[in-house]
Amino acid sequence: MDSLRIPIIGVAVLLLAACGAVQTPKTPTAQGTGSGAAAEESRASLEARAKKGDAGAQFDLGAVYHDGEGVPKDLKLAREWFLKAAKQGESRAQFNLGIMYYVGEGVKQDYGQAKEWFQKAADSGNMRGQFNLAVIFYRGEGVKQDFAKALALFTLAGKQGFTEAQFNVGVMYAKGEGVPQDIGKAYAWFTLSEQGGNPRAPEVIKNLERELKPEQLTLVKKMAAALEKELVSRPGVQGE
Repeated sequence: MDSLRIPIIGVAVLLLAACGAVQTPKTPTAQGTGSGAAAEESRASLEARAKKGDAGAQFDLGAVYHDGEGVPKDLKLAREWFLKAAKQGESRAQFNLGIMYYVGEGVKQDYGQAKEWFQKAADSGNMRGQFNLAVIFYRGEGVKQDFAKALALFTLAGKQGFTEAQFNVGVMYAKGEGVPQDIGKAYAWFTLSEQGGNPRAPEVIKNLERELKPEQLTLVKKMAAALEKELVSRPGVQGE
């Protein structure tokens, strides 16, 4: 059926941004009243906290240098601050280092290093780290291709509400990759992804519905409702 030819969604390549509290020159505050001087003072305070070992401040400062927010863009400094934060277990910094190595931004492209940093982020519960690590195993980039590991990681991220991961779980159940083919579970995960706003999911769902008999459609819709109920009842997730 056409839906089985839908490709997996690829790696999330955007770095996680600094928290909204960071202010830089020529950048207004959240209230829109900030001045360049006040913003510079805020950045100086951020840098002071980073130098004292505050992992969150180190992550934020790395993002400031990565994006060139009020300072010259400096990928070397960005990597250095992300690394300091990552070594303290800051999962967003671990994810960002993974991205830099994955795409070769400011460093030589290295799938092995990317995998290691995504692994650390994933182990901390970072859903984007789980998603990107899953893509690496799915594609076999620097590692032996392993659909079962990819599916497990996509599922972890999907259970945290990451719609692209939910879509990919649906694809793998629809194709029978790393798991016996199960159109009911595929439909359930596609439905969850659609409810989260994934624009690719509705067309796939329509394709599946055209292939299913009325009694089958009734069954898979019940499965989708049960999956949604299961995830809604789960305790709070760890976020990004």
